[in-house]
Amino acid sequence: MAANYQLAAVVSLVLMLVLRADIKVVVAESGVDAAKNFFQQLLPSVSIPATLRTSLSPLEGTFTADRFATAVTHGVILPATTASFCKAAGLICQEDIDISPYTNQEAISSAVTTQAGQRQAHAASRAMGIKTINDFQFDFFLEEQLVKGGSMNLVENLHDPIPKRAFLPFVVADSLPSLTSANLPKLLQTFNIGEGTKMATIMSTAVYLCESPALMGEERACPTSIESMAEFVSSQVGTNVEALTTTGAPSTAPSGNAPVKILDFTKRSLKEGEHIVICHNLMFPSQLYYCHHVTGTKVVQASLQAAVDSSIIHAIAICHMDTSMWASEHPAFAALNIPRGAEACHWIGQNDLVWVPTR
Repeated sequence: MAANYQLAAVVSLVLMLVLRADIKVVVAESGVDAAKNFFQQLLPSVSIPATLRTSLSPLEGTFTADRFATAVTHGVILPATTASFCKAAGLICQEDIDISPYTNQEAISSAVTTQAGQRQAHAASRAMGIKTINDFQFDFFLEEQLVKGGSMNLVENLHDPIPKRAFLPFVVADSLPSLTSANLPKLLQTFNIGEGTKMATIMSTAVYLCESPALMGEERACPTSIESMAEFVSSQVGTNVEALTTTGAPSTAPSGNAPVKILDFTKRSLKEGEHIVICHNLMFPSQLYYCHHVTGTKVVQASLQAAVDSSIIHAIAICHMDTSMWASEHPAFAALNIPRGAEACHWIGQNDLVWVPTR
């Protein structure tokens, strides 16, 4: 009889543990489902792109996320807490990390404004060569160069050097200080990143870009969650949209640059490109995008064949028909030997997104 009671107790304990595990899974899944549902409510005409779907936070809707958000809000963040959260959340909180072109050039000290209104240099520096989001782009071309059967040289065949990270859970993203240089010390503390490290330079560059004023007629945002991205896109181009992405780019950088062959391409009309949102993948401990609403564009969808291995890259490009508002030092002008104001096109790297109104 005693043996039967012991067996029953063991079975009961096992069932309790299984139920607890199931409850945890259900909570986690319901949080992710809530994020998906929020996205679909704002953008009902489009499926969540794979690059976003695979970046959903595994901690969405969990007690762990709530607890960390509370710590961020009150500024009570311990290194051990951050380390545990970063690991569970799928973030990259590594200080010594090399990401080109963030860390392969000279750095310039950023300055912050104190509450007393004084300007002072901050120990965290940004990449000196990065002044606008366009400084991450290298593959510029002219619309007339799009010729079936023609060839074109691409840097790393649109490979994205930024490693995969997850978005922040919405409750944590909502509690995060705004991405400004003034808040950089708090942001470094949140992710337990020391000043003067490579990741500090990367983060300083990201906040510098995110706080820079938008061009005239342009709107921009730096979403740290899938919910905030959906909010920005829907506010700029409406709820009936398509998401275009470059696919088939190599997962690792090619050892050498070789031309790609243009197998085929289509161009959307200037009217269709009158209002679009481009979201560029930006390096940060968590998944971060630099999104901007631009006008006066033509969107190109092309099939490119890599010479090195004959693989097919389904690439997206944007042709800007009027560059008169661009900075005179914009890299496209030197790369294409064109004057400011002239039409300029560039390819979109893998993991970037282009949001266009549905046809």
